[in-house]
Amino acid sequence: MTLRTSNRDIPRGYEYRLDPQPSLVLFDLDDTLCDHASSLATRVRHAFEPLFEGEVLNRVAGDAIARAREGTAHFGEILSHYGVDRANAAELARERYMSDRYRGLRLYDDSLSAIAHVKSVAGIGMITNGPTNIQQPKIDLLEIEQHFPFILISESVGVWKPDPLIFQMALEIAGVHPDEAIYVGDSPVADVPGARAAGMRSVWINRAGAEWTGDEPPHVEIRDLNELLLSLGIAR
Repeated sequence: MTLRTSNRDIPRGYEYRLDPQPSLVLFDLDDTLCDHASSLATRVRHAFEPLFEGEVLNRVAGDAIARAREGTAHFGEILSHYGVDRANAAELARERYMSDRYRGLRLYDDSLSAIAHVKSVAGIGMITNGPTNIQQPKIDLLEIEQHFPFILISESVGVWKPDPLIFQMALEIAGVHPDEAIYVGDSPVADVPGARAAGMRSVWINRAGAEWTGDEPPHVEIRDLNELLLSLGIAR
């Protein structure tokens, strides 16, 4: 099964059927089931709103989001770039950013329905990267744990995606072979290569309509979880 990445007029999910149907579907959390990207943007804007407004605020927020992997270490540099050298400005921005780690976080509208439909035909589980003290409260806030027989948080188990070991742990818990399982995730770096390395089929959820930037492509590309159901041949 191959992936076409150049023609976005072709509706994904219809022509890329997951055949045979998996007996286990594993999900990522951030930007797969919940809208982490929008939450991040909301937090960044909140951090800088006392200092900027309008189009300047948009540019500042965009610069900060582009460097989000740096946490808040770059806030001072960004403020200086935009002419703010006031003492404590960066620290105040950091405090506002950290005041609500889950500001604006929500499940995507298709998440709970898709989970319920998948559970009607296969086992499910979740694998999420991140510190336990961030991911577990996030899961609690979203009230999603009850829907999953098991959830593996990378820090809790001591293994982070794309290490195939964390996928193998999930397979062992579920009692299925790799070729009987699929992993649904948004990351070309952590999700798709990790699942492939574990011998599973990979499903790249590409909600933003981005171009593929990873190495070996996923088995299937979908634009939302409704297309996952189509790929699985599940009627809604």
